[in-house]
Amino acid sequence: MAVRTGGISGVATFLPALGVALLALAGGAVAGYAPPPQGEMAVVFAPWVGESEALRTVLDAGGRFVGPSRFGNIVVAYGLDAGFGTRVRAAGAWLTMAAEGLCSPHPRRTEAI
Repeated sequence: MAVRTGGISGVATFLPALGVALLALAGGAVAGYAPPPQGEMAVVFAPWVGESEALRTVLDAGGRFVGPSRFGNIVVAYGLDAGFGTRVRAAGAWLTMAAEGLCSPHPRRTEAI
């Protein structure tokens, strides 16, 4: 018969390592999707914001519309200056990020004529 002498359970011993791994993954994701100071970037709005409202906000903040993304509340914009990200977030965008991966411009579909 095994006698338990107390101490930390097996799963609890891995919690610090799990926490460090999650922080490293989150830090990598933030660094990998950090928007450029100016240029092409994805602008993320609240899920209930439609594409037309998002487009108007981007234009009002001094950006240019590049194209839609795979999601209606994310548009790909071109910031002409380094202050665009700050202005568009002040106007209601949640965040700006690099326009790649799921936030890249939606590929245009071509149809045979």
